[in-house]
Amino acid sequence: MGITSKIIHLDSVRKKSRKPPRFPDQEGSAFGKGLSDQTMKELANRFSVPESELDYRNRAIFTLMSKTGMRAKEVISLKFSNILKSPDEEILIKYRKKGGKIAYSVLSEDILFSIKEYHTKFGIISDFFFHSRPRKNQTIRKPLSKRGLQFIIESWGVHTLQGRRIHAHAIRHSVGQRLMEKAGSIAVQKVLNHSSPVISSKYYLKPFLSSATDLLTWE
Repeated sequence: MGITSKIIHLDSVRKKSRKPPRFPDQEGSAFGKGLSDQTMKELANRFSVPESELDYRNRAIFTLMSKTGMRAKEVISLKFSNILKSPDEEILIKYRKKGGKIAYSVLSEDILFSIKEYHTKFGIISDFFFHSRPRKNQTIRKPLSKRGLQFIIESWGVHTLQGRRIHAHAIRHSVGQRLMEKAGSIAVQKVLNHSSPVISSKYYLKPFLSSATDLLTWE
């Protein structure tokens, strides 16, 4: 009696079960999803001398996101009432990160200045950092929604290293990439509030080393 064997392809089984692979191939998954250093500099320069309410809000949003790497949902939740000082006298903002846990981020002087000036210039009296602009013949502003923030960022009209139109998470990726290059995985973990530096390395460690040939000299 012959024995017949059937080869089962794991990918087809996963498709049928609709379950993702247990260990997805995510190494370097964020590489290229951020903006280039040149694009980040261009945006910083573009918003450096604001004139209209739109300009002041753009500067405040970009300054905050480019220095904290916060997610869109985190940015729109920020309130002045959640500002506090650390034991080292650093200014912190408390918020809920992805998953619902409490997290803290450092607010530099230029971040606070840009947000406060945005409020002062346009008579905004609110606990929330960012707001919609009043419609014609109205004075009412509402706290900015996630969709509203995404629309604002997309209107900046720049693209990621992969050629995609800018989105809120692209700025977070830019911060992660820059920190990994300049300060390593622990710095990325602390700023982006990852659960461990291993996750930070998995997402932001470059898949290549540009100076490899210099390291492999045998003299």
